[in-house]
Amino acid sequence: MSDEMMFGWVDDPRAVESVMQELPFPVFNDVWQPIKDTGKGKVALLYKIIQEVAGGFPMRKQTIGDCVSQGAAYAVDAIKAVDIFLHKQFEEWVAETATEDIYAGSRVQIGGGKINGDGSIGAWIADYITKFGALARQKYGDIDLSTYDGNKARSWGRSGVPKDLIPIAKQHPVQVVSRVDTYEQARDLIANGYSITIASMQGFNNRRDAEGFCRPEGQWAHQMSILAVDDEYKRPGVLVQNSWGVWNGGPKRHDQPDGSFWVDAEVIEKRIFSQGDSWAFSGYEGFKPRKLNTRII
Repeated sequence: MSDEMMFGWVDDPRAVESVMQELPFPVFNDVWQPIKDTGKGKVALLYKIIQEVAGGFPMRKQTIGDCVSQGAAYAVDAIKAVDIFLHKQFEEWVAETATEDIYAGSRVQIGGGKINGDGSIGAWIADYITKFGALARQKYGDIDLSTYDGNKARSWGRSGVPKDLIPIAKQHPVQVVSRVDTYEQARDLIANGYSITIASMQGFNNRRDAEGFCRPEGQWAHQMSILAVDDEYKRPGVLVQNSWGVWNGGPKRHDQPDGSFWVDAEVIEKRIFSQGDSWAFSGYEGFKPRKLNTRII
């Protein structure tokens, strides 16, 4: 295993089920109808909307086992950028989403400090950001979140989010999270500007093929984010963004970001969604149809 390959997802179906008991829309299939099939044959590139709104794409490189927060932060970046781009809603873009607080909050405020060592659960971080929100990368008084700090994440992961940050974070919640189970659900969500975190034991090769896809290979206890879908191409799939900096190489499509790779529809559904800890994020109280600007997608 490369030194650059840091993981951190904890596979705990009981913990996931416990969170789902409290969610208003635990299973996306139950609320899919308003946007069902709207992504058929479409291309939607949420990373380009992030680039447009933020003035660049944030490259993350984790240094501890906090992948759950890294994947979730990309997903929060995406829904914030889409909301700003489409409707100028909520706040203007300030900075990319911080990871240290949501990592700590998932482990302590939600998980109760039960995990020894690094790592967290996708459902815990989804639960945390709906209850406590997420912060942009900047300074908050004496607390500096302007630059990623794995040591700070690890320390806070034992003690929890500093109490002074909680009321600030609560001003910026993700409104709804819902578990994603199929490629078609993911396709329709991304096509309407909703982002997705994915967590599983599935690993991938570090070389993209001629079409930008990475071959499933090995095992990773890892969380990442889906930031695009291409259902128009002869080989339907989703674009997965990793949090290891520039860790892979090979050809690209749609000017995709460094560190990303396309995943086949069948692979994402049968090898990742099937593990039950992948989540759609919405800045609204549900998942309503939205039209993304074709100049960006």
